Order: sequence, then structure tokens, then C-alpha cells
Amino acid sequence: MAMGARSDIAGRPIKDAISVAPILKRLVFVTLAVLVIILSSISTARADSVIPVAVAPSTDEAARERVSREYLIKAAILYNLAKFATWPETAFTGADAPVRLCVLGRDPFGAALQSLRGKRVGQRQLAITMSTDVDNAPACHILFVSGSEEPHLGEILDTVSRLPILTVADFEHFATAGGIIGLTEVEDRSRLEVNVDAAGLAGVRLSSKLLRLAVTVDTQTAQINAVPEK
Repeated sequence: MAMGARSDIAGRPIKDAISVAPILKRLVFVTLAVLVIILSSISTARADSVIPVAVAPSTDEAARERVSREYLIKAAILYNLAKFATWPETAFTGADAPVRLCVLGRDPFGAALQSLRGKRVGQRQLAITMSTDVDNAPACHILFVSGSEEPHLGEILDTVSRLPILTVADFEHFATAGGIIGLTEVEDRSRLEVNVDAAGLAGVRLSSKLLRLAVTVDTQTAQINAVPEK
């Protein structure tokens, strides 16, 4: 060894130790990089398991929103039907008795119908009632028959057809079966089908303004004939 040359503790020349240092540094950096990648992947996996992923509204939610809008409109239609109908005085218990709108079966309206509670129909207020029993129908002036009750339609109409009750439903063939007003959809447009014979049997008089906007239905022949507007 040359005079003046320095050695490390192990007796190796200092210059050899210096040449090894960059290799050790690279090994340290590589090791740290690997650790960072591993830790990053672990934290990402944990985050995915904890943080909810934002998704577009499901088709079920969209369908519920469409139904909500549909029955908001139908609730308004029911209110206007009440203003275009006239019941015999014997249908009310007194001058201050309300016009009672009843839903028979599952309620598809929700808050949309409840918002009509207390509104005026002529000199009377509108009352809202929910029922699952057709035997409660005689206390009603407007009876909306929910689609859940379609299998029992014959029994329902037998019970109420001669009572002063304006029957309404939004499933097909309701008016031709003997109901008074059917709310139907034709080519994405709402249509009123009115069974004038059924209204006469019930003793409920419908405004000519309503009839001009409707389609009349013959129960016996089940034929639908448009009423020409004047």
C-alpha cells in the first residue's frame, strides 16, 4: 500500500468504499420506491372499500320520479273533476259537509293528493280519505280505484254503481266495464274516457265542458266514440 493511503475500519482502501457508496444509495432509493408503491396500493384498496363511488341514478329511481310526476298531474285532474261534477243534495249530510275524495286500495299519489286537502270545491271543502275496504265507499263522493284493486273491479262496481259516487281509475277498460271516468294514455297523451250511462245511473251530473274534452264510452257495446267539440 502506498504511503499516505487511507484505509477504512475493515482495512479496505477509502477509494473502494467511496466507489461502493453510489450503489448503496441506488439500492436504498429502489427499496423506498418499492415500499411507496406497496403502501400506495394498500391505501387505495382501503379507500375503495370505504369511500362510496358516485354513480348515476338507477333506473328504479328514475321510474319512481316519473311516477311521482304522473300522479301529481292526476291529482290535479281529480281536483278539476270535482269542480265539473254535481252531486244530489242527498249525497251530503249537511250544507257544510265536505266533498270526500277516497282512494280505494294502494295509494299511488302520496303527498301529491294530500296537498289538495281543504281546497274548495264550490261552497264545500275537499276531504281526502284512504281505504282498503269497498264497504267504506258509500261515504265517498269521488272514488279513485287504485290499480291494485283491478282484480276486484266487478265487485267494487256492483257495490257503488247505483250510489252518488263519481268513480275514477287509471287502468285500461275501466269506463267500458262500468266505471264513470277512466284516465288513459294514448300515444303518450292523457285522455279522459267518460261513461255517461254510468254517471246517470249514479246520479252524478257532469259538466258539458268536461264532456267536450272527453271520449264517451258505451258500456254495453264497449265502443268508444269521440264527442265532437263545439
